[in-house]
This record gives sequence, C-alpha cells and structure tokens, in this order.
Amino acid sequence: MDPQVTPPSQDRAILTYWRLPRLNGHTLACTSYRTSAGLELRAGLDGEPPILHAQVATHAEAHRLADIWRQEIARSAAA
Repeated sequence: MDPQVTPPSQDRAILTYWRLPRLNGHTLACTSYRTSAGLELRAGLDGEPPILHAQVATHAEAHRLADIWRQEIARSAAA
C-alpha cells in the first residue's frame, strides 16, 4: 500500500442535525456518525476535520448535544 494514500473512512454519516451558512460562504454542520467505536457527534465546516466531536450513547443524547453546540455557536457569533 502506498504510504501517501489514506484508506477511506469506515465512518457512516447517519443524521445531520443542523447546517449554519457562514458569511464566508462555508457551511458549519453537525452530524452524527456510526463509527467502529459506536455513535459519534461531529460539528465543523463541510469538508474539514470536526471542530467539536463527542462519543454519545444514543440518538437522543446526540440531539441534545447538537442543540447545546448550536446555542454555543450562536452566542459566540453574536458576541
């Protein structure tokens, strides 16, 4: 295997909780993923590594955390 080639991720996107368009044309999104370790919630700019991420036990927990992250982002953007 060529060391320069990264194998594709086995993580599977399940649900996008929110998408926030930014003034610079990028979009910030929060999505849950099924990973080899379980369920993970990630938030970040589309196509970039996540800015926020956390392992969660259930979809309900992911939904609550996604809401918290969205509120925190909205507060920081308003400041």
